Amino acid sequence: MGGGGELTPTSTPSSPSSSSESLPPEFAEYVAVSPVSDDDGSDECCVCDDDEVDAIRYRQLREAKELYFNRQLREAKEIITRYKPGDWVEGVGGAKAGHFLLPEITTLLLVGPRGSGKSTLVNRITRVFDKDDDPFAPARALVSCNSKSNGTIFLREYPIPRNSNAICVYDTRGWSNDPEKNFKILHQWMTKGISHGETTMWDNDEGNKTGDIKPLGRQYSFLGYITRKVNFVIFVVDGVAVLESTDSNNKGYTEILHQTFMYPFLSIGDDKPVVVVTHGDRLSIQQRAHVQKELAELLNIPAQQIYDIPGSDDYQTDMAVLDMLHYCVRHAEQNLPVKLNYHLEVLGRETLNKMAEQLMGLDAVIEVAIIFLCIVILLLRFSDKLVQA
Repeated sequence: MGGGGELTPTSTPSSPSSSSESLPPEFAEYVAVSPVSDDDGSDECCVCDDDEVDAIRYRQLREAKELYFNRQLREAKEIITRYKPGDWVEGVGGAKAGHFLLPEITTLLLVGPRGSGKSTLVNRITRVFDKDDDPFAPARALVSCNSKSNGTIFLREYPIPRNSNAICVYDTRGWSNDPEKNFKILHQWMTKGISHGETTMWDNDEGNKTGDIKPLGRQYSFLGYITRKVNFVIFVVDGVAVLESTDSNNKGYTEILHQTFMYPFLSIGDDKPVVVVTHGDRLSIQQRAHVQKELAELLNIPAQQIYDIPGSDDYQTDMAVLDMLHYCVRHAEQNLPVKLNYHLEVLGRETLNKMAEQLMGLDAVIEVAIIFLCIVILLLRFSDKLVQA
């Protein structure tokens, strides 16, 4: 699918009557053949002209779709809200959840260039859950309004949903212009862990006041924020910047994406980060599809590992957020470290099995030796009888 050219606003979604293909066939068929009821609720067909019948069926289809989509969202949200670390561990090789070092809270790390939309993504994820619990709750992460802002200097931990003790995402500082410094801080986060309130400073930060920020951020260090081990990485990219980079000779943005994405320490086991494309509400549907295709080729990952999450507030975006969280947690649980005592248990079991095999082999040797001796004894007795005869 092609894309490119000047940025155009996303096309207006079609009306429910023209998009019934997104509804399961059984719903669409039911709405199509259901009788048109009178206002009193009876099933007898009223005398209506074609326009009135179309209007009533349009309303029925809209209500059926709304019920269906709401149920889908509710079920997807319940999967996330019911989750506890260890719930999705796969019993590979006889291992169970109790055999793994389970995190206190599954920690997802947001990384990406400056202005890629990491803080906006935090607010978008939160809004999915706040719609039911607190629709008027304020935004949690502070979003930079211009390119001159220093961005997120302090690492911030955001439980998902609010006050959850099962999943959290960490908003981080955008990358500097020096790839080596980016790799150094990423290596530190992935190997030593992260904690709420940590600061990230770059040499090119504007203003002399930035030197006072680090002590300010640590003045409450006595609170002793817990250091979290990163369980999975969310790689956030600006879809508009990707499109502009691929449609011009300036490949700087896509090159830094590729270079950083391939950094080995961002992978958890063999799993590379999940990719989230933001700012898609500033692109057309065709351009968004083009960006996903370019990223899949650039990063050498399947398209299913790329999630288009714009700032728009609709069913498709909500489902993309929930699917992305589900993907992250599933893959995080597939790479949990195993407890030492389980290693010892497995080692002991293997040792016992080897000893048993050796004993079985020894028993076989003894049996052969006994049979051989018996044969020798019988031959000697038989030879004695022959001599005596």
